[in-house]
Amino acid sequence: MASNFSLSDDEDSLSSSSDTNEDLLDEEFKNAADRLQLIHSALPNDVLLELYAFYKQATTGECNIPKPNIFNSQGRAKWNSWNSLGKMSTVEAKSKYIEKLYSVDTEHQAPLKSKVNKNFSFICQSQPLNEEAPLPDHEKNSFDYVKESNLEKLESSLQKNEINELGEEGLGLIHWAADRNATNILEFLLKNKANVDLKDEDGQTALHYASSCGNLECISILLKHGADRNLIDLAGMTCFDVAFDDSVHKILRSS
Repeated sequence: MASNFSLSDDEDSLSSSSDTNEDLLDEEFKNAADRLQLIHSALPNDVLLELYAFYKQATTGECNIPKPNIFNSQGRAKWNSWNSLGKMSTVEAKSKYIEKLYSVDTEHQAPLKSKVNKNFSFICQSQPLNEEAPLPDHEKNSFDYVKESNLEKLESSLQKNEINELGEEGLGLIHWAADRNATNILEFLLKNKANVDLKDEDGQTALHYASSCGNLECISILLKHGADRNLIDLAGMTCFDVAFDDSVHKILRSS
């Protein structure tokens, strides 16, 4: 009597198992990204850079943008971290992102890891980087106050010519506000005639920054003030291309 078993049946089973594991990995990756939004301010710079690199590799692939110039120290640090991953696969990058996040987040454990088939290998922007050492007040300028999200000091120090000026790191005040998720400062700058589509030295707007960092309220504010969603930076990328996650895409499309 002929057997009903065939090699194709076994291959279908393996394929189904692989698809299930990839779905679980994607779900866990999204959960980890959501969790990062709640704890990023408590994480050290080196961890944030590592997570940024894994996220970009997982969602975009191999580093595909020019290295920022020497004056953009934050941009260069992010680029170096991402570029160092080389040709790492998106699956491996997602796994590394998950493992790294939960290794530093002791309050929570990865919710789906126990459900994933053991044959599936787990190998585990931009959030703002903390200043290494705070400057004394007498050395600070408007850019420093935006980085600190200090609206009161900004209001007393801001000069008219600074509103649309690029600082020594190649960013405008509006870029720093969007990067730092400083919504009150962003509103203040726009009220005082900041150019909502001001480009930094890499051709990125504040909407690029808010989108890549996942700062949803900043995105809403910028769109309310007429920010152009279709502007491209020097690497040919729009705010959609650099979006942190699906929630960013949703608000960019719906507003």
